Amino acid sequence: MHTENGNYYSESFIMRYDVCDRCGVKIPEGGLKYIVRVNIVADDDNIIPEDITDEELDAMISGIKEFDPDMLESDVHQELAFVLCKRCKEQFVRDPFNTMKDKLDIDEGWSGEVH
Repeated sequence: MHTENGNYYSESFIMRYDVCDRCGVKIPEGGLKYIVRVNIVADDDNIIPEDITDEELDAMISGIKEFDPDMLESDVHQELAFVLCKRCKEQFVRDPFNTMKDKLDIDEGWSGEVH
């Protein structure tokens, strides 16, 4: 028996599962899970100052051309997706940035079992 790419293999059966990206618990195929999608977009207002000179604009464009296109794209827009179990989804909804970790006892009694 071994695990490979989220699949548990044995001689007699194949059990497929997802893994919660927050706590690592295995979620069996058909089990309750949640997909959290995050869309990150730069908010630069796309405004070029009216008093910019042609030379300054050319320098700005030349500077952009020196950067890696993939890096520029990720600087402007990124889409992420995470699989969460029910418990982690509830915690995420209450505190998405984990700012109240020390104030909430949300992990008390958590055994890591599949739920």
